[in-house]
Amino acid sequence: MLVTAAGLGLCSCKTVHPSTDPEAPVKILTYNIEGPSATNAKSIGYWPNRKDHVISLIDKGDYDLIGTQETSREMLNDIVTALPEYKWIGAFRTTSASVNAIVYRTERFELLENGHFYYSPTPEVDNSYDPDDTDKKDLNCIWAKLKDKKTGVVFYHFDTHLHAHYTNAMRDTLRCRDARLLKQKISSIAGNAHVLCTGDFNCSEAFYSNTTGKLVSEAQPGYVELTKGGILIDTRRLAKVKINEKEGSLPGWLVTGTTSHDRKYDHVFVSALASGTYDVIRYEVITESAEMTHHGNTTTTNPLKNISNGDTFTANFSDHRPVTATIILRP
Repeated sequence: MLVTAAGLGLCSCKTVHPSTDPEAPVKILTYNIEGPSATNAKSIGYWPNRKDHVISLIDKGDYDLIGTQETSREMLNDIVTALPEYKWIGAFRTTSASVNAIVYRTERFELLENGHFYYSPTPEVDNSYDPDDTDKKDLNCIWAKLKDKKTGVVFYHFDTHLHAHYTNAMRDTLRCRDARLLKQKISSIAGNAHVLCTGDFNCSEAFYSNTTGKLVSEAQPGYVELTKGGILIDTRRLAKVKINEKEGSLPGWLVTGTTSHDRKYDHVFVSALASGTYDVIRYEVITESAEMTHHGNTTTTNPLKNISNGDTFTANFSDHRPVTATIILRP
């Protein structure tokens, strides 16, 4: 089910066409902002605890495009209300009331077309799911065809969320199916146009133990499938400058600073099918955390069980870390 901010009574800023620059890079962010806990006042993820920090992170980063996962409409509306230079489009999930969304800078991009599909045998059917998924997660992908007003380049942005580590023994199989469908859709929808693909892919290039920091396995099957066939290339591999490249993107809420593993589930990909050329200038895993004030009731999340309304605690802004890449797209 497609949802947009435009139909929710939000203000629309006047579009100002920027000056042309054929080498203007696109700064893109992928961020699972963890929506399911946003309305639970006893949760560390309660949105009022972290809203200002998330908005500040986006504002300081000056991103052109943002792909979000597990975001609620309330969270997205708060972001674009505070930062009216952005608008969002998204695809809704019924199983968690969360939205995969593309947040784009209206001064920079013109939205030409958009759509979505679900990871099921009937991907065009809203809220459909894979019959082998015992959790019946209606996971989806939102896509947008955008024209860059600075460079004139027309490209596609796909933003998605693949199956996670549920108890279902089919989880690796499901992620591989998701990856194959995603690549098929990118090929059929975007053809040889440039593609930027963001998401929480729930699979890593390498998997390290949270407790020992030792390598458990090489690339997980889902990641292998994503990068198989020469369609999607991880910007981490291509970037000329890499910041915090060995940091995990899923540290949890309370593991701040340097992490001891390389569990990267959040990626920014480019498409090798593009007829034009591209350069990946920079890649970064953002490790920012902050002292927050708890605005809810006493939380049940250990070790915050003794934190009351008005108390402070230090945490990440989500259980995931944001990942960003700066990319030049040429015709």
